[in-house]
Amino acid sequence: MDSTRLRYFVTVSETASIRKAAELLRLSPAALSKAISILEDEVGFQLCIPLGRGIAITDRGRELATKAKPLLEGLSSLAVSVKDQFDMLEDALRPVRIGTFEVFSTYFLSEFLQNLPSSYSLLLREVVPGELERALVERHVDFGLTYIPIPTSGIEHEQVSSIEMGVYGTKSFIHSISSKDISEIPFVIPIQPISGSPNKVQGLDGWPDDKIPRFAKYKVTLMESALEICRQGLAVCYIPTFIARLHNDQMKSKFMLEPLTSNKRLPVGKHGAYIARRKTDEEGEVFKKLAKTLRMSCAK
Repeated sequence: MDSTRLRYFVTVSETASIRKAAELLRLSPAALSKAISILEDEVGFQLCIPLGRGIAITDRGRELATKAKPLLEGLSSLAVSVKDQFDMLEDALRPVRIGTFEVFSTYFLSEFLQNLPSSYSLLLREVVPGELERALVERHVDFGLTYIPIPTSGIEHEQVSSIEMGVYGTKSFIHSISSKDISEIPFVIPIQPISGSPNKVQGLDGWPDDKIPRFAKYKVTLMESALEICRQGLAVCYIPTFIARLHNDQMKSKFMLEPLTSNKRLPVGKHGAYIARRKTDEEGEVFKKLAKTLRMSCAK
């Protein structure tokens, strides 16, 4: 039963006139009469009958109008309530929900937040690749930042930039191990394992473990812990070039990191930088700001 035709009939029953009801509803009398006729076919009984130059509402028609009126008022109230709730949501802060790991959460998001309008708030989840995609599927986050995309049904990874990678250590330590094989050089590596990577990457730093084995002397959870071990001249780490650059901007010369370039077994030093999102979601303003900031950060 169509609620619009039902509303038309309630108006007819209150005015007891097709002509007056049509004026109130801003319809032609013919269009209103047709709508009432269709409603009668839907309910299976006559709602009004001709009476002189006007109409009379049948007993069953009056009963229908009496029961329909509060229902229509409830529908109208519901529509107003939903609109008010959406208006309140639009006035409130809109959350930006992002899942990523330390490379981006520590060294990228500050710049992104500087370009985010004040009408947004941030929810950040620290998750490794694989968990990141699951968080998207389960709608805990709306965007993921990664350079290790894990193929997942319903999730799209869009490459927006590339990240240059390198093996970094202090100048004195790099000089001491420059002639050694990769298998002899002590590395500090992420402790979190990665599963599901199509290129068989096993660690969070993206090192190709299946092709170039290395001596993982230290394993840590936080990148800052890895950088401290490197600052102490105990190991090297495989990190994005922009991280090393930001690190060096804040350090005295003896703690600065420089790349190892003499070893021929070093992996090709670039990863794609991806924004992951659900395929059913539109890109929108936040996606574009994330992509722009990511491109700018990786290019520095």
